[in-house]
Amino acid sequence: MTVLEDLYYGNIQPCDNKQSGETRRKLSAMTAAEEKLMEDILDNAIHSKVLETFDKQTELIALCERDAFIDGFRLGVRLMIEILTVP
Repeated sequence: MTVLEDLYYGNIQPCDNKQSGETRRKLSAMTAAEEKLMEDILDNAIHSKVLETFDKQTELIALCERDAFIDGFRLGVRLMIEILTVP
């Protein structure tokens, strides 16, 4: 099966990339800090605002990752075109 066929049939999912050990450690540390912060916030109004902020940050990060993937893919295609067309 070709890469394009794998991509079409859902066998390749670029957004499900493997995380490095460093990324997993940083994510774990961030999650622990977030849980500690949420435990320390007693005021429900502030608690809700912090959760809303985290949700919006997560949405923004997902969009930035998508845009970076698209930009990287476009760069790769431009490189392939240049390699194939430059004498």
